[in-house]
Amino acid sequence: EQVAQVTQPKTKPSILELVSTVVVSATTSKFVAKEKFVVNKKRNASVKINYLGDNFTEGFLSGTGKTEDPISEQTLRYAKLRKSSVDGPIIAELGGAEKSETTLSEMFSLMEKQKNGEDGVLLKDGYANIFYIRDQNDVLRTVGVCWYADGWDVRANSVERPHGWYDGNQVFSRNSVLESSEPSASAQA
Repeated sequence: EQVAQVTQPKTKPSILELVSTVVVSATTSKFVAKEKFVVNKKRNASVKINYLGDNFTEGFLSGTGKTEDPISEQTLRYAKLRKSSVDGPIIAELGGAEKSETTLSEMFSLMEKQKNGEDGVLLKDGYANIFYIRDQNDVLRTVGVCWYADGWDVRANSVERPHGWYDGNQVFSRNSVLESSEPSASAQA
């Protein structure tokens, strides 16, 4: 009698290393992107924003801009990119487009907690915080948020773009398949 040899598939090294989770508070009103994403570096700005990229402006702020319904409390996972990668493999490792997706409201909530460059879950050392968000035409975009000197830079691109993200950048997702044993950090003030 012959016994078949079973070989375990080699596990591919992960490109993402889960850091932790963060809770984003529920909202009670619609999120209107044009009212929130405004370049303003003044001391009293609700969030100091240096720059809004052309693709972000076109995809999320042009015309009437994107409006999102109120959300219930959400838990986002965030992971460090362990090696440089384009968006496709990152989205695949998160479990696909649906599991990688977040909202403008969730991203802005995290920006508000660090509106003047305070410490928090968003990186503010020149590395990007990456979110996958549907634009006003329901197209999934990659949105990068970086702190530079005195405010946030917000840029958007196609998830198909050939340019990748550097290792050390951070990726946020709502329903990703990444798991952690770490306790949640709270995004509440």
